[in-house]
Amino acid sequence: MASDKGPSAGDATLRRRIKPWEFEVFFDPRELRKETCLLYEIQWGTSHKIWRNSGKNTANHVEINFIEKFTSERQYCPSIRCSITWFLSWSPCWECSKAIRGFLSQHPSVTLVIYVARLFWHMDPQNRQGLRDLINSGVTIQIMRVPEYDHCWRNFVNYLPGKEDHWPRYPVLWMKLYALELHCIILVSYFKG
Repeated sequence: MASDKGPSAGDATLRRRIKPWEFEVFFDPRELRKETCLLYEIQWGTSHKIWRNSGKNTANHVEINFIEKFTSERQYCPSIRCSITWFLSWSPCWECSKAIRGFLSQHPSVTLVIYVARLFWHMDPQNRQGLRDLINSGVTIQIMRVPEYDHCWRNFVNYLPGKEDHWPRYPVLWMKLYALELHCIILVSYFKG
């Protein structure tokens, strides 16, 4: 497994770390930035190596960028299990949710877990349904909590030596509010059918 400590100097599986200020502004649940940042981990089969990288919106949403990059750069072997974990600054919109479901249906040996810092336009019925559809198709979606923020800081941020414990401490209340809203979105699917 990749190193859990210090900057990425000797970690060949780590493609890119983001700057501390980027992490602070992208993943603060109180901020309503227009861009989305994706930090991700990919693990193939029973290998202990974890491939890490990050991405941001371009002309496309970051989720679409990931899917296009994953399908174009990898020699996908359906017989090998692939576990993907995303840490997103915003939850997927309904269009990205649909694209993610399509990607997963074409790659049945891929599992996806998504942690989000905040919910994107969560009062929009299409976005709410998109999240429910993802969950109903087997995707795990959770709001980032303290352990996920700590994990991201240690594994994705190019912090200065000795600053591994200096990740931003966001108010837990915001995490709980988003978690409550996500649970309300999920519960609707249980009562519908």
